[in-house]
This record gives sequence, C-alpha cells and structure tokens, in this order.
Amino acid sequence: MILLLASAGMVGCARTMLESSAVDDWPGNEAELEYLEALETQRVVTNHDALHGLLLLADGADPHETYEQRLADARQRGWLAPDASPEANESAAIGMMAVAACEILEIEGGLTMLFFGPSPRYCTRELIFLDILPPRSEHQSLSGLEFIDLLGRIEDRLGE
Repeated sequence: MILLLASAGMVGCARTMLESSAVDDWPGNEAELEYLEALETQRVVTNHDALHGLLLLADGADPHETYEQRLADARQRGWLAPDASPEANESAAIGMMAVAACEILEIEGGLTMLFFGPSPRYCTRELIFLDILPPRSEHQSLSGLEFIDLLGRIEDRLGE
C-alpha cells in the first residue's frame, strides 16, 4: 500500500513535455507577433519559449539562434543555476520565470532575498504579492496565455 502511494505521488512531479515550442516556428525578432499568437494556444509555456520571451522583454531583442545559447545567457544572468539543464520543450517552472522577472524589474524583495539573493521560491512569492503572478508555487507552470499576461505585467511595471 505504501509503495503504491509513493509511486502515485512521484507521477505528479513530472514536467509536461510538448512536441515543439512556438519559438521553433517563429524564431526571429521580426516574428515576435506570430510567436505571441502561437503561445496563445499552448497549454503550457516551454523553457525555450519562456527564455525567448524573457530575453525579448529584457533586451528588446533576442540575439540567440538556439536554445543552448538562450540557456547559457539565462545562466549568465542568474535566471538559472549554473548547473541547471532543463529541456527545451519541457514546461517552464514559474520559479525560473519569477527570478528573471525580479531581475528585469530590479525587485530587491524582503530580507530573505536581500540576504540570500533571488531564489525561485522567494521571487515567486514576491511577484504574487505584487500581483504580477497568479497564486502558484514555484514548481508549477503557466499556460501560454498566462505567460503573455506575465510579460505584459512586467512591461507595464517597466513603463511606470
């Protein structure tokens, strides 16, 4: 009985995998509108799509051509741990997107973030408090529409 319950609990921890990402079909900066339209129908946003969208927002353009280049840039910016290697078409964790958003918005957070730096858990909590993210844990995912909303909320804050 215990083994059955333990195995049932492990199944719920797996990340969703999609066959492809929207950025695979609309990779260039000039295709940003088509990329966002493709995201509207995705049930989850992938790591590849999240990094492309966050780089577009942070820099106004995404100079990278491959997922590996985007991943290296995200590691360099501190959005991901140096040893993190999430798969391109795997659903992106809200925590990674929250760390990126806090960096883009220059959110310092509370004492925990001040002492220990940005972490997926506390960046997620800070963005929920600021009404930038819907109430979720750092391990959950966003749909394509929710990710577009997140990008819009970040952009609104940047304009203030």
